[in-house]
Amino acid sequence: MLGAPLNNPLAAYRRTQRELRRSFDAFTRENCAECPTPCCRQPARILPTDILLAEASGWRAAVESTGCAARDEAADIAGSVVAALGDPPAEGDVSLPCQYLGAAGCTFPADLRPFGCTTYICRYMYERLDRPTLTRLKRLVRELETQHRVLLRALHGADRGRKTD
Repeated sequence: MLGAPLNNPLAAYRRTQRELRRSFDAFTRENCAECPTPCCRQPARILPTDILLAEASGWRAAVESTGCAARDEAADIAGSVVAALGDPPAEGDVSLPCQYLGAAGCTFPADLRPFGCTTYICRYMYERLDRPTLTRLKRLVRELETQHRVLLRALHGADRGRKTD
């Protein structure tokens, strides 16, 4: 149904995430292994909301089966939210890999990757991707940003509706 994503903010958000991942995955397969300043390092761009959305989709069981060092509670990273929104580590930084990075890459569901990670276009992408591809990525990032705001408003509204006085 054409109007369904408008009525379901999470479905629209996940659809755009999948489209962005298809575009990013080709680039990351070819470039990230040799990158001198990898993005998947600590501090990561992960918010508690990212973890809660992923856990609602059954992510915790999948993470536990990969053996990655993912933490059990969103509160573990809440204190690093401000740092997580900063720039990736500088070249030569020896920070640890993101705690949600497994042997096969990011352990988050492909359509619920952390918002800050999904919307980040690194300088190597700017250098190596052609203009039409970058334009498409930027359009998708703007679309995801809008959908993220709508999703957060819907979640906040749902939370208000559950409170009892």
